[in-house]
Amino acid sequence: MSTNSESTTWTSARSSLSILVVSVALSLFTTAYENSVIPLFASVPTLKHLGHVVHTSTALAVVTPNLSSSKILLILGCLLLLAPHTSYWISVHAARFQDPIYSPLVTHALVLAPVVYFSMSLAMSVDPTLALIVLAANALQLRPLLMMVFSALSLDVSNNVVFTALGCICLAVYGGNKVDAGRHSAHPNARNTRSTVALSVILLVFAALLSLNSALLSPTLVDSVVTPYNSPTYPLRILNSTQSKTGVVVVGEILLPADGSLIPLHSIRYLRVSHSLLGGVWIGDQVATLDSFPPLTDQDGIPLGDSIYSAFVLQEAVRLVNSIPQGRKGECNHALIIVMALTYSGLGTGISANAFAQHGIATTIVEIDPAVYDAARRYFGLSDPGINNVFLQDARGWVRSRRAMVEAEDPSAIKYDVVVHDCFSGGGVPEHLFSIEFWNDLKTIVSPEGVVAVNFAGKLASESSQAILVTLLRAFGQCRVFHDHVEPISQEQFRSHFVNIVFFCSPSPTPLTFRPAIEADYLHSYLRRHILSSLGKREIDHAQIGDNLIWSATTEEKFVLTDAHNTLNMWQEGEALEHWKLMREMVPDVVWETY
Repeated sequence: MSTNSESTTWTSARSSLSILVVSVALSLFTTAYENSVIPLFASVPTLKHLGHVVHTSTALAVVTPNLSSSKILLILGCLLLLAPHTSYWISVHAARFQDPIYSPLVTHALVLAPVVYFSMSLAMSVDPTLALIVLAANALQLRPLLMMVFSALSLDVSNNVVFTALGCICLAVYGGNKVDAGRHSAHPNARNTRSTVALSVILLVFAALLSLNSALLSPTLVDSVVTPYNSPTYPLRILNSTQSKTGVVVVGEILLPADGSLIPLHSIRYLRVSHSLLGGVWIGDQVATLDSFPPLTDQDGIPLGDSIYSAFVLQEAVRLVNSIPQGRKGECNHALIIVMALTYSGLGTGISANAFAQHGIATTIVEIDPAVYDAARRYFGLSDPGINNVFLQDARGWVRSRRAMVEAEDPSAIKYDVVVHDCFSGGGVPEHLFSIEFWNDLKTIVSPEGVVAVNFAGKLASESSQAILVTLLRAFGQCRVFHDHVEPISQEQFRSHFVNIVFFCSPSPTPLTFRPAIEADYLHSYLRRHILSSLGKREIDHAQIGDNLIWSATTEEKFVLTDAHNTLNMWQEGEALEHWKLMREMVPDVVWETY
């Protein structure tokens, strides 16, 4: 009696443990899968329907007939071992249709859904009742916890390693089960027959994968030390590819074709994080300076030209504010550049930071991703701000700690004359860095007459644009807004097209005014001369942003962003999808597909 009870308890415990293992393994796969397709689809398109695919596949596994556990393990093993190839190549071909909704959905359906379905089927084959645990604690619910654990332990495991390890485990368990079944079979030849078949199948699968590997190998370089990498099909060179905190950090170059043929975009060096182009500079014959002044160079002495994004130059207009004492005297002493938070990276190529340094302004940089900072230093000529002026951490926590220092009257606390806040990435901004609580923290470490330049890209008529302006006005009291378009833009385009804008805000009671730019402000740059000399023509009236800026209790309740009530990410979702499509139209597919 006691033996039967112990056997039942052990069987139940083993079933529960098996299902828990399946659930954790599924979460690991989903996390790796998500990370593997984000460089091709970006975060918002990837995640928009990922949850629906997981839940639908799980539900189908519950209501449909299940195969034997051995067959499921064999199928899962093959799917997982093929995942490094299928997740890449299916994403590549789906993304070429340039549909931010259906392109990732097709990839989810062909790569993610089968693994979820058979994983749930495996749990059902163990114990249909306990399998509901997997349904309740599926991959989407455990995934954030796993990501937090990986981040806390600084674990850096490549997606392909996760796929391969899980596939090998499935095949190993499949082989073990077959061998075990042969040992306990009454048939005299069952043991040898089943063991031989199981091992043969495993060997055949591995042999097939090895033979297919060279033909299907994706041009992803994060697991490779062989750089630079030259694309065999396009004048594209990858100088560096690193898996880092915020995704895959890539430095690449689009070159002139060797055969002299023309392509629409060439002679640029760019910095990319996942599917977001953080910045870039002109190279080769596109490098030009005013008065033939020696250009900026990277650490290898290669000449670098102007920024491909004019927004970084527009941010430098914060130096031209002459309504504050520092501006009138031309004596801004301390600048702060906030460029990173959690999953957003914005230091980019360090254009503004370099300009401030050249103007003699001590500059502090806050950037969470060391790989982005290292890339800016090595490949884009970012000068060394000094060991005490670089903080590789989340901006929200850093600002909060600096506020505490100021309030404690710490003699080492700095009050900043100018602040550049540039956290736009991948079609959106981190909502926690645009809340009224964050701006109040930041205002504490800004001098009473200081100026904050906030970069944002989106549609002026959108709720997100209106919310950012309303919240900034609530925090600082006054803001002026300018766009960075190089060419003239119509009023209709302002409201319906993606526009890069910079908000210049200040807690000063004196209205903000800007002095005319002079030769010294241009730093021998054609782009700076064009953007800064035309500043007066770039201003955007507040009435053009959003639908209604008449202040009321309703306006404040809806649009002032707080930590407790912040719908910025929700409002930006549509813009993020459009931004992905825009990036696909502007930059050739091969650039996004090679990382």
